[in-house]
Amino acid sequence: AQLFTNIKDAMKGARLLGGLHATYPRLAVMLGLPPETGYHDLIDFFGEAFQRRIKPVIVDSGACQQNVMVGEQLDLFKFPVPKLTPVDGGRYIGTMCNCVTKDPDSDWVNWGTYRSQVHDQRTCSVWINPYQHGGLILNKYASRGQKMEYVQFFGGDPVYSIVAGADIPYGVSEVEVAGGIRGEPVKLVKCKTVDLYVPADAEIVLEGTVDPAETRDEGPFAEYAGYATMEVLKRPIYHVSAVTYRDDPILPATCLGIPTTDELMQTLYAPPQVKERLRIQGLPDCKVAVWAQSGLSTIVVSTSGGVDKPRSMGAQEQNPHPIPGRAAYAGIPQRIASTVWSTHWGALYPFVIVVDDDVDPANTEQVLHALLTKCNPTRDIHIYPGYGNSPILPYLPKGPLWNSGYGGGNCLFDCTWPIEWDTADIPVRIAFDTTYPPEIREKVLANVNKWGLLGGHQS
Repeated sequence: AQLFTNIKDAMKGARLLGGLHATYPRLAVMLGLPPETGYHDLIDFFGEAFQRRIKPVIVDSGACQQNVMVGEQLDLFKFPVPKLTPVDGGRYIGTMCNCVTKDPDSDWVNWGTYRSQVHDQRTCSVWINPYQHGGLILNKYASRGQKMEYVQFFGGDPVYSIVAGADIPYGVSEVEVAGGIRGEPVKLVKCKTVDLYVPADAEIVLEGTVDPAETRDEGPFAEYAGYATMEVLKRPIYHVSAVTYRDDPILPATCLGIPTTDELMQTLYAPPQVKERLRIQGLPDCKVAVWAQSGLSTIVVSTSGGVDKPRSMGAQEQNPHPIPGRAAYAGIPQRIASTVWSTHWGALYPFVIVVDDDVDPANTEQVLHALLTKCNPTRDIHIYPGYGNSPILPYLPKGPLWNSGYGGGNCLFDCTWPIEWDTADIPVRIAFDTTYPPEIREKVLANVNKWGLLGGHQS
């Protein structure tokens, strides 16, 4: 991570932090795990952690309110608000932020991550995706002609930003999930000018209201797919009524572009949900991975069964008369893809790659090898037109419906062996880690290390 100090035009002591979530070892440490924790273990941890919830506690004061700006003192430009790339439409304070909204019909408080562009000392425009939880809440206020109280807080325990961007179920408060991950309740303080609460250990807090009826230009902005594809559009105005902050505050930010950067964190969100949905559907045990290198457009699923044993459609009680042999596996890649696209997060990924279980879906070299040697272009690439895709992806056609993802489609790459092939017809995959006996591998590796040969071995 990069910590910038002595920043021109910012108030004394204010700092800027970038690249906080850019490596898996760092994300593991943030979650309280060893830095060497593997990708699939991180996925399993997320799946379990999201089920543990501890309600927060309210405290009287916190470091986040050591300093208060209101009225004429209020000036967002006293903080190191960056223009992150030359193509950005302005200076963005909200790129690694946690945004607090409250459902008007219940006690549900939502945390999300929604970007915000600063226009003057106390005004921002915000892009709250209408399909995300914050957008659904905003739509309720808009339908009633009401302004929505809105808070952005920055910093504090890094688990806050991790859960704010995750796909927590509708109606579940992210602050409770953060408490579950830490094993203790998050301490919250009441804001100064709105009826919302923020973590006491936050670095900076912006308080105010979003007026759905009042808009201002926002964008473009360089996004996680590696392109500044979003046009200048009218977004709701965020009127800031107060800013509180701790002494010598740190403003976290993320500068996105060609992967990988901080979007690495987002590769952990969809797989737990997809794995659970596949389990419920009675599909074979699967491993799931999202590739940051794909601009968060691709999910890879490895399906169990192998090539030397029957591939079951599910548990025996779900399929009491399984078809013998590999034919029992027919249609599984298509079912996997449709299940992925039926989930909230999985719907954001237009490309699904299904591989056999001798391929690690998180290993790009192994998956690309399977894609380019096992996927028959005439029969194993399945196109599904009509799906909406994220407008952040650059291939969507321009037009009045572009911002809603219109004009896209989804694609399945089936990289499993053909069902009609007999097991004996399937070629043996030759790789150092899987082909040679353990004693030979150990001897070769010992000699490689002893001789100081470069390059090691390839799996």
